[in-house]
Amino acid sequence: MLVADRLVHTTCPYCGVGCQIDLHVRGDQILRVSGRFDNQVNFGNLCVKGRFGFDFVHAPDRLRAPLVRETRQASFRSTGWDEALELVAERLTETA
Repeated sequence: MLVADRLVHTTCPYCGVGCQIDLHVRGDQILRVSGRFDNQVNFGNLCVKGRFGFDFVHAPDRLRAPLVRETRQASFRSTGWDEALELVAERLTETA
């Protein structure tokens, strides 16, 4: 049985409920996921997606940086988080 060398506390990425999870990690691989008992959201319980749906993390085609485009016709380009968040804030301000 593989034993994790560290525990990463995080929030489940699937829905908006905000369930708290522990990722049992060895090196850069997630070995398993467990629900956190010390919170008022999920009390250690997880749905099927939350417990077993973490294989996407290691997908070779997973996006690893934000993508932006200047216009609807332009193609996407990779950028840093600062630029991407600034662009999102700017566009949200325009809609208000």
